[in-house]
Amino acid sequence: MLNKFLKRTPLVLLALNFIACSFMTPKSVPSAADIEREEQAIYAFFAGDGPVLIMQETNTNISKDDPEQSIEYIKSGLKNISQETLDSYLDRNAQPTLLSPDMELGTEYTLVTADDLYEITSQPNWGELLSEKYQGTHGYIIFSRVGFNSTLDQAVVYVGSVAGPLMGAGFYYLMEKKNGDWVIKEQVNVWIS
Repeated sequence: MLNKFLKRTPLVLLALNFIACSFMTPKSVPSAADIEREEQAIYAFFAGDGPVLIMQETNTNISKDDPEQSIEYIKSGLKNISQETLDSYLDRNAQPTLLSPDMELGTEYTLVTADDLYEITSQPNWGELLSEKYQGTHGYIIFSRVGFNSTLDQAVVYVGSVAGPLMGAGFYYLMEKKNGDWVIKEQVNVWIS
């Protein structure tokens, strides 16, 4: 009996050591390069086939007057968003960011500043003027930064799409990575014109 116990003891100790180490090992944190690559993959998902015009400065469409109400609206519309993903989104969007002209979106795109866009959209025939200045484009897209969970398989992003005067909409999208591709899991409309 003692002999059986002594034979099993190393196996039990090895198993306990493995279990303890797996709980004590810190979660791997995705690298900045991994996050950047996944963010660009999500932008590419919405950019589609080019050429596309993208607002250079990010925007979350979260109310500055009552940000908590906007955050509650996101949570109520995206029922499966994890707190980790939402926290990442809020952290990465604490300040507007200028998107890089070197993004790999798999399509031709042009970044446009808010000032350049305002100069055109303040005109009554701005849809035509925009198409003339940026040939081949049909309106413009507004992106937020993308918030991720730590395993980079859940993400949230704000996307505004304006095709012309009184032709646009903005959504928060909860994305999920399935078989290596990002897909929309849930969406909630923020505005429409």
